[in-house]
Amino acid sequence: MISKLKKIIQDLQQWQLIVIVILVNLLNSYTFNVLAEFFSSNLNKGFNENYTINEKIVLFVIVAPLLETCLFQYAVIEICKSQKMALKYCCLVSALIFALMHLYNVFYFLFAFVAGILLAGLYVTGRSVKNSVLITLIAHTIYNGIVFIMKIYFP
Repeated sequence: MISKLKKIIQDLQQWQLIVIVILVNLLNSYTFNVLAEFFSSNLNKGFNENYTINEKIVLFVIVAPLLETCLFQYAVIEICKSQKMALKYCCLVSALIFALMHLYNVFYFLFAFVAGILLAGLYVTGRSVKNSVLITLIAHTIYNGIVFIMKIYFP
């Protein structure tokens, strides 16, 4: 079963992987948002009203994905790989650190951990380090952009 899934993923085009990661992460976000609301919590952290719309676009849609991709996927995974750690553990370490940096509440932590696994998984499917960073950055930027638009028009 796992080997079949691995083969299917390897046969996908990179743009298809990006779309799948974005869609699964939107489902991930929705699921943890519903859980958070059920327990009278809030998943929508980090969307500070003190910023102008232009500042929010730059920070949440451009800067955050760029920094987070470089730190949590590129740096963490490459360091783990250099220590001869198995890729699955590299991805788990990356996701855990990504989630810890988003520790606003338990629901956001769990959401960020799943998102971190998706992004780390996308990173390790790249055919080179440059390609890995690029496809992960594209997926993260598009996802943040979609969430940004949804928060503006569907608060």
